[in-house]
Amino acid sequence: MPTWPATLPDCPDSPGYSEQPQSQVIRSQPEVGPAKTRRRSTAAPRTISVTYGLITREQADTFEAFFENDIGAGALPFDWPQPRLGTTVSVLIVGDPPYELTPVGNGKKWDLSMTLEIQP
Repeated sequence: MPTWPATLPDCPDSPGYSEQPQSQVIRSQPEVGPAKTRRRSTAAPRTISVTYGLITREQADTFEAFFENDIGAGALPFDWPQPRLGTTVSVLIVGDPPYELTPVGNGKKWDLSMTLEIQP
């Protein structure tokens, strides 16, 4: 399985990091009485929004090559260092667009933002 490149930061910026679990509960309202709930599944993906701030132009090029060549433009999962857990997890890049590179200042540094989905 492809692995997050070692030349890229292994920890996103703290203000640019958030986790969102997906609901595992289905709720239905019968005609009479209280709502019924049940668990949807035992394995739900978790979505993580990350921003790596102030990466170099070379690191941006490394990420784009990794994205295109190693993970098939986002079609394949890869091992990623999960900063909160301190472990490596399997993730996919999700969303459209799949990532965003934004120049900072004079364009010598870049912010890289994307949404990852931890695979169950």
